[in-house]
Amino acid sequence: MAFVYAFLIFLVFILFNIYIRIKTFGMYKLLVQNRIQFNFMDLFNQEKWKEVKSNYPESIDLMDRFRKHMLITGVLFIAVILIVLGLLFLIRMQV
Repeated sequence: MAFVYAFLIFLVFILFNIYIRIKTFGMYKLLVQNRIQFNFMDLFNQEKWKEVKSNYPESIDLMDRFRKHMLITGVLFIAVILIVLGLLFLIRMQV
């Protein structure tokens, strides 16, 4: 049974990694093609984000989708870590 849980942990990480790569890098590629530049920390500061958006008014929708995606991805990452910790706890309880 421990092997099944270990496989599930591995599968969760692989699927999450594929999701991140496809979705995030696709959106990031569009930002680079449009020559949009900002700091990573600007995503978390509403005031700075408004300043960045004002510099690129033609790409506001893309920038907002990227920001929302990054914030959701952060929450998903935390959820995946909690799931993995739960699965590891189950493995430990069965050994």
